[in-house]
Amino acid sequence: MKEHLSIELLERYINGECTDDQATLVKQWYQSFEQDADYTSALNASQQKALEEKIYNSILKNIDVVNNQEIPVIHKGNATWLWVGAVAAMLLIALMIGLYRQANRGHKEEIAGDQQNMVAITNNSHRIYKSKLPDGSTVWLNPNSQLKYPKVFAASSRMVFMSGECFFEVTKNPDCPFIINSHSIITKVWGTSFRVRDHEQSNEADVAVVTGKVSVSIKTKQSISNTRLNIENGDVMLYPHQKAIYSAHDHTLKPIIKSDESTLKIWNHEDLLFDNKLVRDIIPALNARYKTHIVVANEKLNHYMLNADFTGFNLPDVLEALNKSLSIDYEIKNNTIELK
Repeated sequence: MKEHLSIELLERYINGECTDDQATLVKQWYQSFEQDADYTSALNASQQKALEEKIYNSILKNIDVVNNQEIPVIHKGNATWLWVGAVAAMLLIALMIGLYRQANRGHKEEIAGDQQNMVAITNNSHRIYKSKLPDGSTVWLNPNSQLKYPKVFAASSRMVFMSGECFFEVTKNPDCPFIINSHSIITKVWGTSFRVRDHEQSNEADVAVVTGKVSVSIKTKQSISNTRLNIENGDVMLYPHQKAIYSAHDHTLKPIIKSDESTLKIWNHEDLLFDNKLVRDIIPALNARYKTHIVVANEKLNHYMLNADFTGFNLPDVLEALNKSLSIDYEIKNNTIELK
């Protein structure tokens, strides 16, 4: 018979109060049940109930602490919240919360600048990383992207620096324009949501607008220092469903008046409600609503059940919620999102 751990030790692990040796012991204990069909045979009924309630409440508390992001309301329902028939699934979430803090999803650090401290984020993960800026704006960094911004924005402008692919939802402030300084282009924001792609290794860069309006210009010393709209000097104004493409070959910036990219649909805020739905039924709904291609790499995930209110969520937030509630990881591979 397998040895089992005390509920007190599991509680300490969930609350981050374990020593390194105790944390290793908990992880090894969980892994020992990987091939065991009866996950809770070592616990009596009262222990199972106590463990269920403790982990459930701890998850709700700790998920919000992990990175202060909005999460859906998850309901226990008929004991199917994320049990998948056993307390082991709850243990998996608790363990994943501990591992989540150590995972290299997005590396965030403060850098001492000449005049003020800067915060730098590098997303070395295979997932999208979400970050809140000092003014309340939100940025999602795609894999292999970087973002740098001051801890406190200047009074005259909100300047950030990026490389790779990022999606922005910018808080409106007409008196303090939001400016994105990337490798080839300068993007000035007038309160909106949009995507910027500008890789140092690429000969092209582009900006695509979902809501509001932005202006784009080729990067020069003048365009960096000019915080206002300047159509005479080449600023291109973009509105919803419009796009501008910069080409390094001929050093041109061309607007596309009608751009209906399906890849931008993932950033739409949709209202979705799942009441005791299996993952295999949820995926087609997500694919249809966000015009994307989600596949399951692990057949077991299809049998997970979820109660969730995804009101006002874009797809990256839905995927993050699935990760937090059901420990479903995902990886972006070209135009496919693989759940695993």
